[in-house]
Amino acid sequence: MAGIKRYRIEHPEWLQVKKDGNFSYGYDQEWYEDAWKRLAGCGPTTATQVISYVLFRDGHLPLETVADGDQALVRMNQVWEYVRPRYGGGLYKSTWWEQGVNQYMADNNLSYNVKRLPIFPLKGSVYTVEEVTAFIQRGLEQNCPVAFLNRHRGQEEGLSTWHWVPIHKMFMDGDDIRCGIFDEGEGMERTFSLRRWLRDNLLGGAFLYIQSQCEE
Repeated sequence: MAGIKRYRIEHPEWLQVKKDGNFSYGYDQEWYEDAWKRLAGCGPTTATQVISYVLFRDGHLPLETVADGDQALVRMNQVWEYVRPRYGGGLYKSTWWEQGVNQYMADNNLSYNVKRLPIFPLKGSVYTVEEVTAFIQRGLEQNCPVAFLNRHRGQEEGLSTWHWVPIHKMFMDGDDIRCGIFDEGEGMERTFSLRRWLRDNLLGGAFLYIQSQCEE
C-alpha cells in the first residue's frame, strides 16, 4: 500500500512575518492603507507573497528582512501597480495576474515567467484532477508557492469564494488530495480537498507559479 506523498515549499516560514507587533501567517490585504485596496487586494497580496518568496530564494532580497512586515507592505504597494484589481469584480481574471507579474519581473530586470493553469467555469475544465495535481506539484517541487484563484469554493468550508491565496503544500493519500494555504494572516493554516473543489466549484479559477526562465 502506497504511503502519503507530500510536497511543500522548503521555507514556509518565509511567508510568516511580523507586522505591528503581531506575527502573521501570510501577508494580509488588511495592511493596505486604502479602503479599496483592503477590499480587493487579495490578488496583489498573493502575487507579492509568491514574488517575494522567489526573490528571497534566489538571493534578490536579503534574508534578514524576510520577517519584516513593513517591508512586505512596501512590496505589496509596488506589486499593486502591476497586479491591479478592476472595479466591479476585483482581480477575477488569472491572465491579469499573469501579465502583471510578468511585467513586474521585466521592469525589474528579473528573468522569470509565470506558468498558469486555468480552470473554466461551470465545470468546463479541460484538465483532469491528475493534471491539476501535477501542475501544483511542479510548482512546489521548484520551491515556489502556487497562487490559487478560487472564484467559488464549492463545498470547501476552508476556502473563501472570490479569493486569492498561496498554496504552500500538498499531500496525497490515495484519492484524497489536500492543499495547505495561508490566508490573510490567520493564526493557523487551512487545507482543502483539491478533488472536491474541482468537482463542485461552479465559477472556475486558476493555479499559477513563477518559474525561472533558465528552467523552461
